[in-house]
Amino acid sequence: MKKSVLSMVAVAAFAVPAVMADTVAGVYIGADLHFADAKGGFGQTGNQQDFDFDDKNLSSFYIKVEHPVPLLPNIKLQRNSLSSNGNTTLNQTFVFDSKIFAVGTTVAQDVDLSNIDATFYYEILDNDLVSLDLGVTAKYIDGDITVAAEGGSATQDLSAVIPMGYAYGSFGLLGTGTKIFAEVNYVSYDGSALSDMQFGIAYELIDSLAVDLSLKAGVKKTKLELDDIDNVDADLTFDGAFISAELHF
Repeated sequence: MKKSVLSMVAVAAFAVPAVMADTVAGVYIGADLHFADAKGGFGQTGNQQDFDFDDKNLSSFYIKVEHPVPLLPNIKLQRNSLSSNGNTTLNQTFVFDSKIFAVGTTVAQDVDLSNIDATFYYEILDNDLVSLDLGVTAKYIDGDITVAAEGGSATQDLSAVIPMGYAYGSFGLLGTGTKIFAEVNYVSYDGSALSDMQFGIAYELIDSLAVDLSLKAGVKKTKLELDDIDNVDADLTFDGAFISAELHF
């Protein structure tokens, strides 16, 4: 794994305990809707093909728990849908899961790489002006890729747990209830690279003793460059605008 990722983990793990912990325990529940333009290709070693994908509305749901206990990390669990399909006329002979699809064949492809993130992080900074969180994410991908034509179909399952570096930062515009934020999960190793990135603006619509409600909007990009992960090579990007809502109890 790249040294940059390991450095991020080390900073998060050994930061000053008094800075790491949230001052008040809190639970956050949120949902995102990602208007994704999917593009790229996949295949098996030496036989990758670009495909034509339909745009998709992808969803994410998460729960985040923050607490004031030093050394114990905060946790965020998130379920991400990551799928698309479409129809493609092959520009080369394509072999997938030992089935041969001849050049010129029109195939229907269906990619589902939906995943679950378990993120463990520390709050390095936490005030009305600037926030910074650092940690690690374990991404569990459990999906499959199917290619089908008149002569039959082929399916390749893909299951992996991938560790990633995690960072979140925000800058508040004082007196407005508005923040500019960025959230990144990233790793690169052994020829593969994965990233989840989102950048946007958050507005606190409700701020009360019982519950806070924030609305968010921005751009989100998920990129997977897989090199022989469960016998699959892929270079897929899901990119587009997103909107979300978050409750804080």
